[in-house]
Amino acid sequence: MRVNSSIVICRRRLMTTKSRQLMHGPGGFRQASGEGSSMVENRPYFPELIVDLHDESTVINAANVILSCVGGIKAGTIDTRSDIRNTTTAKVSIVSGGLTNALFRVDINDEEKQPSSVLVRIFGAEGMIDRDTETANFARLCDSKGSAVHSQLDYLGRFGNGRIETLIPNMRAATICDFKENEELVLEVIRQMARLHYGFNIPEYLIDRDSISSCGGDGGGEGESDCRQLQPVLWDVLASWNNELVTKISQACSRDLRLVVIFCSALFGDTHIVAEDGDGINESALTEMMAQIAQILNRETQWIQDHVVEHHPDAPIAFCHNDINAANILINVGLDSDDGNGCDRDSVAMIDYEYGALNYTQYDIANFICEHCGGNDNGIPDYNLMPTLELQRKLVHEYIQERDRVLNNSKRHVDEQKEVAKLLSQVQTFQMVSHLYWGTWGILQGVTELLEGRYEIDKVKSRLYNKMDVDSWDNLRYGKSRLNQYRKHKQSILETGQKQMSYLYHSGRL
Repeated sequence: MRVNSSIVICRRRLMTTKSRQLMHGPGGFRQASGEGSSMVENRPYFPELIVDLHDESTVINAANVILSCVGGIKAGTIDTRSDIRNTTTAKVSIVSGGLTNALFRVDINDEEKQPSSVLVRIFGAEGMIDRDTETANFARLCDSKGSAVHSQLDYLGRFGNGRIETLIPNMRAATICDFKENEELVLEVIRQMARLHYGFNIPEYLIDRDSISSCGGDGGGEGESDCRQLQPVLWDVLASWNNELVTKISQACSRDLRLVVIFCSALFGDTHIVAEDGDGINESALTEMMAQIAQILNRETQWIQDHVVEHHPDAPIAFCHNDINAANILINVGLDSDDGNGCDRDSVAMIDYEYGALNYTQYDIANFICEHCGGNDNGIPDYNLMPTLELQRKLVHEYIQERDRVLNNSKRHVDEQKEVAKLLSQVQTFQMVSHLYWGTWGILQGVTELLEGRYEIDKVKSRLYNKMDVDSWDNLRYGKSRLNQYRKHKQSILETGQKQMSYLYHSGRL
């Protein structure tokens, strides 16, 4: 389609050395939020430029605005005219697979604008992700090419409710079938994970200087003993989500008390703490129920945190992706006709780092293992697809080898079998954490949808219990499934005991 719209151009005064030095990290985005346009992390930022996902012309305009600035930056000049009319021909197509964001591909028919095809990402999950920190992280990752991310992945610029990224050509999203059929693909993802953890310099704004004196030279690598003092975001995020969840459930239930039963079922399984039809619940009882729900949620988070600290006190912490699933992995289409051979850093790319943050490194592996079960299409993971313990051990072994290559530790003298057993035990624990994390996320997203009126209250129960829309994504259904799996995993640990599990790993019986 052809669009005629004014393009906002970067201001020349923001290209001064002084301004560019000030505009870095999440603080740079916050500082620039009151400007018409700025340079943050050496990319253009237009905080007042808003894209309407239902209006293609605004999607194209955002791409043109950013690419006009990128072209000027590369040429060493920035056009400050504000009266340019854009007559660029462009094509917009929806990119499927995004659960949190709306994604569009924009192909621009203009030889002067490079790249000619870009990804327009419109942010979702409002309030759940700090977009200033997340975008600053992504900029740093893209600047670390050759170590942590694909060489052709780049962040081009940001607008008020999203950003523009490069499209890596000849790539498609992976599927859980790819995981099942192509072990080499899974191993390459694990290798890239190790390079992210130990080859990426942790941004200075993520390091709490009050709790750590140094962190080595590369991510969680050579300074690993120091990096253990870094604070994972995991527990703070879960606590924040718990608080938000209780507030929103209370708001939703005040509109319809029947929702109390549904939310309790989603959160705590089919053992309800209220009557089936919500009989006897009034405003006073609802307040008491909300306090009880908050207590249960916080107790679970505290239990798993205490369990990790007690049994894995030396679990390494580094910058992690935290959401490696099939949709966030791109593979070269050439692999489809090559029997899956040739998986490497050029043919496989991890993308979508919006949940990226400091975390336990083995959480990343554990979460990736859980994501083999899918469910990102209909909200119903198939836990029969969970990788075998033999494959999980192989993945951990591959991870250790790649980590040592990154750190040049190939000659270190360690009992490799013991290290594999130790990390595998951590991976098993963090699989449970992954279920709790994404289960809470799913319920919170579902409640938010209800409050925003995205689907009717009367349909919530049918969707939750797979009686309708079973082929469509459903946040509540997905959250309920992951939380059910968390409880099963927790019960297994309580029955066997962590020491028994550790013994089984060390003895090779698991």
